[in-house]
Amino acid sequence: MVSKTLNGDQAIAYGALASGIKLVTSYPGSPSSGTVETIIDLAQKHEIYVEWSGNEKIAMEMGIGASIAGRRALVCVKSVGMNVMVDPLMVLNLTPVNGGLVILLGDDPGAYGSQNDQDTRPLVSMLEIPMLEPADPAEAYLMTQEAFNISERYRTAVIIRITRSFTQQLESVPMADAPYRASNLGLVRETLRFVPVPRNAVEKHRNLHNKIKSLGQWADWLAYNRISGSGIKGVVGAGFAYRKLLDVISGKPAEGFRLLKLSCLYPLPENLIVGFLKDCKEILVLEENEPYVETHIKAMAHDHGCETRVFGKQSNHVNREGELFRWQIKEALSRFIPDIDLAPGYRPEDAAQELPPHDNKCAACNYGDILDILEAAAESLNQKPVIIGDPGCLATLAERLDAKYAIGSAVGVADGMSKVGVGQRAVAIFGDSSFFHTSLPAICNAVYNRSNIVMVVIDNGAAVTSGFQPTPGVGLDALGRAAPMLNIAEISRACGVKQVHTVGPNDLDTALGPLFKNVLRRRELALIVVKTVCNRID
Repeated sequence: MVSKTLNGDQAIAYGALASGIKLVTSYPGSPSSGTVETIIDLAQKHEIYVEWSGNEKIAMEMGIGASIAGRRALVCVKSVGMNVMVDPLMVLNLTPVNGGLVILLGDDPGAYGSQNDQDTRPLVSMLEIPMLEPADPAEAYLMTQEAFNISERYRTAVIIRITRSFTQQLESVPMADAPYRASNLGLVRETLRFVPVPRNAVEKHRNLHNKIKSLGQWADWLAYNRISGSGIKGVVGAGFAYRKLLDVISGKPAEGFRLLKLSCLYPLPENLIVGFLKDCKEILVLEENEPYVETHIKAMAHDHGCETRVFGKQSNHVNREGELFRWQIKEALSRFIPDIDLAPGYRPEDAAQELPPHDNKCAACNYGDILDILEAAAESLNQKPVIIGDPGCLATLAERLDAKYAIGSAVGVADGMSKVGVGQRAVAIFGDSSFFHTSLPAICNAVYNRSNIVMVVIDNGAAVTSGFQPTPGVGLDALGRAAPMLNIAEISRACGVKQVHTVGPNDLDTALGPLFKNVLRRRELALIVVKTVCNRID
């Protein structure tokens, strides 16, 4: 055995490496990109295929293909990226996988790098795919290997959920000192195994439910779920919230209360939880960020006739929105167990220590200059266009946008406004990464339905906000090797856009203003590619 000091991202990467993965796919997004970046540094040495996919749906489908071929695959996404993957996932659950298939899901409670404060855990009840959440990096290293083994044993994809604060946790992780060895179960060609159709969908769904029952029995005995301590009051720590709880109680064993550590979040270990409930009069549930575990525990208590009172987010004992901070856990514990001995510190005024650092890296961004030129051109024509943006760099200028939703949505939202006669020209502004992600179908739709919106693609040659990962328009792949360079303007023309213009970074002051005037004056569909150099300083 050897030990390395790793953060949560790195621990999962090394766990995947120890599992013999052959393929890693992702669309850039934090948290989860850190795991991919770690594997990229090791990929060529071990001949592991890694790619930044065009979007999360493609990344998932790549992983499914690798699994059918008998290889182990890791697909890494963040919360909102999981939404994009739901379509293939809702049939993947019906088709028994071959090679181990693990999905690393990065939730972002607190919305530090996301457009929402989404908790993705409730989604797994619909997906019916097992979900695990590690409490610390050392557990994550082992849990990742367990997830691949369980995936192949039960022939199901497995989700590992992490959060931003988990990825920043550093600790010494004992690791097996063994050479990398790729797993290969071989291609499976079994009639209708990977082909759900109307005539077998219900039977496959019934088989899935039987599988979930078996997984529930497995969860009851899973070592990552365990009970410690004694007393009539109980505390449940789910996933990384358990580690935060340990910090608040100084890492000591539970004294004067029972402690249930939960790391299998779907299916929940029902027998273990019911036994815990029957030993307690009251329990407090600590989790991030919706009352997912709390709600399910209440349902179990009802079904099994337990009179145990369950407190948590729904009872306002714990804050429901945003990240669950250690000071909030301390306050909740102090109210729930008044005489409990807790660690010093962890006060509300210390909350800034748990927040991600804010810097000035984007102070010189020229996105604002581009909006200035657009607005000046519109004003000269007595126009005040509605401006719809996409997530990404434009989020720093949120106050200047009329709307911003999911990645790839700017074109569709702008087109919808124009179709109902909003009274002003609708302008969709999005980046090159968004263009390749999911904007293309909306562009085709706009062409087919004779839209007259203005589309502005700000091409800075990378997925900047998530870490400068390359896009298909850069000419480099995930490992930095030469790759075909896709041309945004040419693709737009091929989609049927008649007015396509390109402005280089040295022509913003002279050419962009007249171009904006031209397209705003004409009531036709237009697309402008603004090539710009990112001034972000790392």
